[in-house]
Amino acid sequence: MHKRLSFFLVLTGLFLVLSGCGKSSPPSTYYILTSSSQQAEGIKPMSNTSVGVGPVTIPGHLDRSQIVTSTGQNRITIHEYQRWGDSFETQVKETLAENISLLLKTPQVAVYPWERAQRPQYQVYLTIRRFEGKLQGKVTLDAIWQIVDVRTDNSMLTKQFVQVFPVTGNTMSAYVQAQSDALQSLSKDIVQGLHTVARSR
Repeated sequence: MHKRLSFFLVLTGLFLVLSGCGKSSPPSTYYILTSSSQQAEGIKPMSNTSVGVGPVTIPGHLDRSQIVTSTGQNRITIHEYQRWGDSFETQVKETLAENISLLLKTPQVAVYPWERAQRPQYQVYLTIRRFEGKLQGKVTLDAIWQIVDVRTDNSMLTKQFVQVFPVTGNTMSAYVQAQSDALQSLSKDIVQGLHTVARSR
C-alpha cells in the first residue's frame, strides 16, 4: 500500500513538473521609432552642410531592450514582452539623423561614431533627461542638445528642449508613435539651431 502511494505521488509530481514545462511565455512584440516623412514649412535647405548626430546619453532605466512607461509619481513599468527592435539609444540617434537629413534636404548626416571620411562640420550632442510617459496619456521629452563646430571644437549653441506629446490610442504602437513625434519636434528645434549657427559664422 505504501509503495503504491509513493509511486502515485511520484507520478503526480512528475506530471506537475511536465505540465509546468509545457507552459510557454507570451511571444514578445518588437517596436521601432520612425522618422517623419512630412516636410516642415519655413525651414530652408542646407544641402551643403554636413551634420553628425551623437553621442546620445539616455537615462539608465531606459537603456534596456524592454519598453518602459511611467505608472505614477516615481514609478515605472518595464514591459517584459513589449521590446525595442534595436538598441533604444541607436534608434534615437538614427531617427534624429533621418529627420534632420529630411528637414535640411541633405544626405550629409552621419550617426556617431562615424568614419574619418564622414567627419561633419557640425556635431550634435544630446543628453536625454526624461523620455517616457503613460499609456493612454502623454509622453514627456526633456533633453539638452548642443551644437559643436567640429573644426574648432567650440560649442556654438546649447538649448533645453521640453515638450509633452499626447498618446493617441491605448496601444503600445500609439505610445511608440508619440515618442517618434517627440523626436520629430526635437529635430526641428535642432535644425533651427543649425540655421542660427550657420548665420553666425
